[in-house]
Amino acid sequence: MSSAHSALDTPNPAVGSPSILLFATTWWPLSTRLAVRLRNLGASVSALVPRHHMMQAVSGLTAIHRLRPLSIPQSIRRAIFVSRPDLIVPTDDTAVWLLHDIAQRFPELTSLIERSLGSREHYGTLSSRRQFLALAQSLGILCPLTSQLHSSARLDAIVAQSQFPVVLKNDGTSGGYGVVIARNADQLRRGYRLLLRHRLPLRKFKRLLINGDVASLYHADSSPPDEITTQSFIPGTPANGLFVAQRGQILAHLAVRVERSLSETGASVVVDRIHHPGMLAAAEKLAARLELSGFFGLDFILNAETGEPWLLEINPRATQLCHIPLTSLLDPSQNAFATLADAIYFVAAGHAQPQLPQQPIHARFAFFPQALTLASDDSVLASAVLDRPDEEPELVAELLRPAWPQRRPWLRLYNRMLRRINRR
Repeated sequence: MSSAHSALDTPNPAVGSPSILLFATTWWPLSTRLAVRLRNLGASVSALVPRHHMMQAVSGLTAIHRLRPLSIPQSIRRAIFVSRPDLIVPTDDTAVWLLHDIAQRFPELTSLIERSLGSREHYGTLSSRRQFLALAQSLGILCPLTSQLHSSARLDAIVAQSQFPVVLKNDGTSGGYGVVIARNADQLRRGYRLLLRHRLPLRKFKRLLINGDVASLYHADSSPPDEITTQSFIPGTPANGLFVAQRGQILAHLAVRVERSLSETGASVVVDRIHHPGMLAAAEKLAARLELSGFFGLDFILNAETGEPWLLEINPRATQLCHIPLTSLLDPSQNAFATLADAIYFVAAGHAQPQLPQQPIHARFAFFPQALTLASDDSVLASAVLDRPDEEPELVAELLRPAWPQRRPWLRLYNRMLRRINRR
């Protein structure tokens, strides 16, 4: 496994360069990688993040605003009025739902948020996995059968019909959390009980105090519905794409096939870039119908027999593909932008972005630092290029450390208690 030096030229501010506010509520690394690329393009980059976020290790940012658990709407509104962004880019799902909520609370910010995310008319559809997939099916997109699991009686019906494997999902979760693949009746019932426990009110305090989820106690009117869904299992290979749209039209995209992931349902770690016309066609239909703007990601399964893409869900925000170099070799429609971040710069600026030299193109790459969790002798990992931001040594050092919530004694104490309970 070699290291990809994402060596970019020094920042190249342009006249009238845009102001972009990155909004993160989690400690995912992708927000920092997006910040580095946008900064080097010449954008004025500000960030709204929780306390002790790794964004503080990124050099050259205009400002870092703190997201405060007890004043979520006020924190967002203040960051917007201080940074005066041309565009807001959320990097996790909670940030998206909070922006939807802000658009309702503060009408003077509606235009900016719609410019960043798309038409408010469709926010309800985006927040419900079931409604979104129903819309996708109506557009002729292949989707697994998805229905609400509202009672234990429905569990009994699934067992009686031997509908295994079946996938259980909690709405409002991401990153592979809140997903259970049940292959028999016992796993189905255990999974259902597990997802129900995740929805208990006390879990919100646990997520705040133990996991550092600063938005866990805040309920936005635009939050995803509190429901568990069942989804038919599609055998095949996971794949996903990230797209940049402007008023329903896709400007740039990157698709990958997942070779390694953190778990069966977890985030991807090693991926191969691909070009799949079916994935792009699905994205174009959805972007136009939902009037999307900014980043959005789509998760697929490439059917094991036919290779056709089956759509699983949408992530209406940036994903870890946002800074990966694009190539015109796989798809001529991508040659307008060097990365998807460049396309976001274009949307924010309203004109062509300053050009930086093309970065090296690699067919297979491993995300840093997630790839370090894989075995060092993994053959797939050995053939990948490690996407490590060597031009940002302080950021590399921070990414090598556990995320801030994992450093606190509260989490260590909690994990110790769980181990004792499980041994009984």
